[in-house]
Amino acid sequence: MSAPWGRCSVSIPLLFTVACIATGCSSPVYRLLGPVPDAEVEGIYHEVRQGETLISICRGYGADLQEVAEINGIEDPSSIRVGDRVFIPDAAAPRSPTHSEAHAQETRDEVFIQRFPGEFIWPVDGVVTSRFGIRWGKRHDGIDIAAPEGTPVLAAAAGTVLFAGSEGGYGKLIILQHEKNMITIYAHNRELVVRESETVRQGQKIAEVGQTGRATGPHVHFEIREGRTPRNPLFFLPKKD
Repeated sequence: MSAPWGRCSVSIPLLFTVACIATGCSSPVYRLLGPVPDAEVEGIYHEVRQGETLISICRGYGADLQEVAEINGIEDPSSIRVGDRVFIPDAAAPRSPTHSEAHAQETRDEVFIQRFPGEFIWPVDGVVTSRFGIRWGKRHDGIDIAAPEGTPVLAAAAGTVLFAGSEGGYGKLIILQHEKNMITIYAHNRELVVRESETVRQGQKIAEVGQTGRATGPHVHFEIREGRTPRNPLFFLPKKD
């Protein structure tokens, strides 16, 4: 259960257009279109039954294992238990395979949930109070990390500042562009200490923790995106002791 403090009350995606990328410009320009109201999440919850595994459930719905794992925060597929509810995005009902057929296929294939450690560091030393996934019937596209107001916010990886300014419910916001088409987002800051187009190194201070925008306490709303696609930051960040 998430703590009632240090969370954002906004669950809205950022949209970007990429200028110059197609023509090979050396400095692609991203224009922030602004937060727009998020639609209700499409998908259903599946209650785990006896004999089912996460892989067989995903096969039954034709769902991507990695996507299901990330949106549900499941790093170990063997951890699910009978009675657990697993959210299947963009699904309405199972497809045709029976559980026995899905299990037979599963035994023939080696399928793993991936983690991606080593490229990003934690942007702030704090407590995760709200996780990535479905929250209040909408997608929460990042994690909320509570920390005292004024705590330094660090660049999770080296990159370039795409945006540094105020943006609606996100408050004072920083967006960084990294290698491999990865983007990180840092919201609700008290102060910003970098400017657009500035190059930053991993671990460099870029802001200070605050509660600007729609927030219930001092924290950083942190997102990792691959292009426009939100990814679960906990699958990319080092595990905490």
